[in-house]
Amino acid sequence: MFDMKKQLLWSKLRVGVVISIALVLLLLTVFFAGGIGDLFVPKVVIRAEIKDVKGLRQGAPVWVSGIEIGFVKNISLHSQYGTLVTMSIKESTLPYIRNDSYANVITQGLLGDKYIELTGGTIEAGQMKAGSIIKGAAQLEVKDLVEASSTSMAKVSEFVNKVDMMLEHFEKSEGTVAKLLKDPALYYNLKQSSTTLLAILKEFKESEGSAKMFIKDPSVYNNMLAASSSLEKFSRTINEGNGTLKKLAESPEVYDNLNSASQKLDTLLSEIDSGEGTAGVLVKDKEFAAQLKETVTGLSEVVLELKELTKDVKAHPYKYFKFSIF
Repeated sequence: MFDMKKQLLWSKLRVGVVISIALVLLLLTVFFAGGIGDLFVPKVVIRAEIKDVKGLRQGAPVWVSGIEIGFVKNISLHSQYGTLVTMSIKESTLPYIRNDSYANVITQGLLGDKYIELTGGTIEAGQMKAGSIIKGAAQLEVKDLVEASSTSMAKVSEFVNKVDMMLEHFEKSEGTVAKLLKDPALYYNLKQSSTTLLAILKEFKESEGSAKMFIKDPSVYNNMLAASSSLEKFSRTINEGNGTLKKLAESPEVYDNLNSASQKLDTLLSEIDSGEGTAGVLVKDKEFAAQLKETVTGLSEVVLELKELTKDVKAHPYKYFKFSIF
């Protein structure tokens, strides 16, 4: 009897164990939906700084190029970033995520479920390492678009009202703008001016004058460039040197001396012009000038005669000098 009870208890225990294992397997299947194998896959942690996660929840999937590679492990507030989203992803997918990758919070379906889509990034940025932080942002939702549209419509409406008020003011006023809109004479004046300008441009185009040569002939520009370069070189030489020109430009003493000399020269010329002194008499008195000229001419003749006499004495000394010992 005791053996039968013992066997019955063991049978019930075995049935209970089997049922418990079956229930655990069923729960695991429901929760992970066939992803039980992922529990044993090596994983790494990366983070994303997102200002506003827009209702993203812990456990939300993480995708790359439409493939699920992990889930959101934790979401925490951060004083610098707003929120810091910690993601657990498969280690084998890390080479496909780079340092300039971006984390987008995207709304899935009509129910508003959120998930994170990671962009691939560029090869030049280099592979991301475990524990790195990338930037992210939430996708615009319909509410955001409606708010932005409402703000834009309000600004457009305000602008239209201002334009309407401005046009009404122009219509009632008698200012320059009103005359510009109403007075036909201004239109005709502008038309006549444009016709005259076209005629001038046509004449300029067909002529061969200096203005056309100045615009079309590159030698004029080259000459002006060479002249400006020479002038610049000359100016640099004056600035860097210590010559008369630099002293004349910078030293006030040179100017004072020149001014004093010019005043003295002006006084001397005034005295000569008034007939004072020998120079004045020589300039003003024509008789004295004639006598002086005659005297100079006579002196010239005497000098010539002396030259000829000296020459003749050198050539025939015996005619002028006689020596006798006895």
